[in-house]
Amino acid sequence: MAKQHPYARVVDGLKTRCRKNAEALTLLQFDWPVSRFVLERISEYITDHICADEEPVIYEIIEEALVRYSEAVHFKAGNKIPDPLRFAVFIEALISETSRIMEVEIIDNSGSSWTVGSGKSFCEWYSKHEGALTIYPKLHESENSLRSVLYDLITSEQIKTVLRRVDYEEAIMAGGLATGN
Repeated sequence: MAKQHPYARVVDGLKTRCRKNAEALTLLQFDWPVSRFVLERISEYITDHICADEEPVIYEIIEEALVRYSEAVHFKAGNKIPDPLRFAVFIEALISETSRIMEVEIIDNSGSSWTVGSGKSFCEWYSKHEGALTIYPKLHESENSLRSVLYDLITSEQIKTVLRRVDYEEAIMAGGLATGN
């Protein structure tokens, strides 16, 4: 049996956890087919191997981003939020949730460490380390730098071009988008 790609494992896990996840993923991917690229990138980078309370943290990260996206789609005031803003909300939520949840440092037996801001995927780092891992709380050295690393990681040039054209890139990098919701 072939090894399943991190994206497929994560999406399958999300859909299994909750019907709302499946619905939100379907809507997101219908609205923005390029969202698959974003989800592949974050799934490969964080993977479903980093767990808290025996649950992959990637689920919580993506679920919160899906909640924020769904709220933007089903805007309470009855007005439709423009499509690029809805996608920007999803991107910003992924970055913010990753930053919030991944305030940790993972250390192996030899003292080598990995953080979300390292620029190297956890899978890549982990494949070169053996033995037990220990997770310690660790604040990010620079929130702006981390947001930049994550933004570059999960967005393609096509996505960046769209977000720049509608002036949402800076708000994403700053960690706040106003939807009026």
